[in-house]
Amino acid sequence: MSGLKEGDTIVSNGSFFVRAERERLGLRPARTSQPTGGTAPAAQASAAVPNHQETKVLVIEKGYEPARVTLHAGTPATVTFVRTTDKTCGTEVVFPSLNVKRALPLNQPVAIEFTPRVTGELAFVCGMNMLRGAVVVQ
Repeated sequence: MSGLKEGDTIVSNGSFFVRAERERLGLRPARTSQPTGGTAPAAQASAAVPNHQETKVLVIEKGYEPARVTLHAGTPATVTFVRTTDKTCGTEVVFPSLNVKRALPLNQPVAIEFTPRVTGELAFVCGMNMLRGAVVVQ
């Protein structure tokens, strides 16, 4: 239980949930084999840090799914939006603090690439400011 705090989610069954959460967070899979030879501890630590983060956000009838995604500061990231319905005002996505505004064609992925520099939250909204979500930068 080391490293856990109240409210943390723990996967208890099946590797599907672990893979799905890893993909949602944009994390790379862990290495299953130990390298042979004398790899320095610093090299092992840097290998654990991803060099690129990816996550996907769907625009559904109820809004963004997930509405909050987590990324790591200082690591380039791609957030891909896919609008799956015509029944919302989510025909575009706006990151006000990044000065980014992109149209979201129905059922077509739209990738937004950036490098989060500071910790905190980066809000994203629809063009009418009714649907809201956030990128949590750690």
